[in-house]
Amino acid sequence: MTSGYSSNPGVRMFSSPATEVEKPTFELVEQVKKNVWIVTRKGDPRREKYLASPSSPFGVKPDGTVDVAQTRREAEALNTLLSSHNQAYTIRQILNHENLVSIVGVIENWPFNKSQTSDVTPGNNVQMLVWDFGDAGNLSALFRHYPCKSSEFYLPESLCWHVLRSLIRAVTYLHDGKRLIYRPEQLGRHMVREWVSVNTDWFPILHRCIEPRNVWLQHPRGNETYGQCKLGDYSHAAVTCHIVDGQFNPDTVRSDSNGMALATKEGIWRLDDTRSAYDVPPASIPNEEDRPYTLGDELWSIGVTVFTMMTGQAPTYYCEGCGCSHVAFCEDGGCLEKEAVAKGCDCFLGGCEHFTINIHSYLARARYTKPLRAMIMVMLGYNPARGDDPWIRMVEVAQMVELAYGQWKQETEEGRLYVDAEDDMLQRATK
Repeated sequence: MTSGYSSNPGVRMFSSPATEVEKPTFELVEQVKKNVWIVTRKGDPRREKYLASPSSPFGVKPDGTVDVAQTRREAEALNTLLSSHNQAYTIRQILNHENLVSIVGVIENWPFNKSQTSDVTPGNNVQMLVWDFGDAGNLSALFRHYPCKSSEFYLPESLCWHVLRSLIRAVTYLHDGKRLIYRPEQLGRHMVREWVSVNTDWFPILHRCIEPRNVWLQHPRGNETYGQCKLGDYSHAAVTCHIVDGQFNPDTVRSDSNGMALATKEGIWRLDDTRSAYDVPPASIPNEEDRPYTLGDELWSIGVTVFTMMTGQAPTYYCEGCGCSHVAFCEDGGCLEKEAVAKGCDCFLGGCEHFTINIHSYLARARYTKPLRAMIMVMLGYNPARGDDPWIRMVEVAQMVELAYGQWKQETEEGRLYVDAEDDMLQRATK
């Protein structure tokens, strides 16, 4: 078994065993489920845990077997793609952020042959990608473990801010290609933020599946209150293949989407077709997966996630007939209840699962500070049924969230007692 990893951006992460021999970097510790292992770096005194799994569709099949005949060409093609074309370096550079479940390395697992030596025949190896490990579970598990008892207050506000800021930073990186830079003189000054581009030719990426089951948490590694929060599962991600620039004009018609990241909710469409669909009322598109998807949808998903952390309720994206759930009051005197009864609702108590969530009312009753409630209202303000212009650059939203967080951190007792990663770094720097 060989493995490769390099913290030096100039060194390729993957290499061909036929041309280069490397000392193993990772070692298998425990199999947690079929085709999923916990691994650690050799020589790491902290024994930091990572997850390793076969890189689908190559290597181990879903049923756990390896079809050598069918995978030979696939393995060779994968090796060419990752090594000769150096795409592993590209993938690692993209999936490389503290708030993303990132690739940290690779393990090449070679089965033994009859002579008890490694069988290095091309196609017989099993390649496992090594990922960050959310050892504290995901938000879905947290919701199940701690059921909500009141919609007025659910999880601690500090945790809500932690998840909100983490998801905002993850999407800022994926969409704008910008990451927050910590400078020694700025530590502890939460109003000062510097966002730096990692690549001037960055193509915006839309995650398209931001939901609690894909939000992973880690245990604290220092004195911080919570460990890292990371967004995972890139199976629905779409690279929009055009640069976000200043060409977008909010005064133009919706179809003029130059400079705006645009995709469909699921699948891949030609950009021209997606732009045409963007100018069509959502209600006229029967399949929800074919509806246009923008940065506004990403923000809405973040807002829903944190809204659920605050109230225990999960708003639906579309009502029947594509009317969004962003309602301030009922204009038809109980239309929501009438609609639920017409669909067969016979619940004795109000507020059952059949009703559309009234976001404004829930946030007004939620016992959280104004800065947090205001930010969630901004996230949930996007309504494609009204033809609102979406956000174009994520960094503007990120800066707004950081300013609101700084206000909460400085003006509330809970905020002052809360220790984030930046506080932990400041404590280490002053020792």
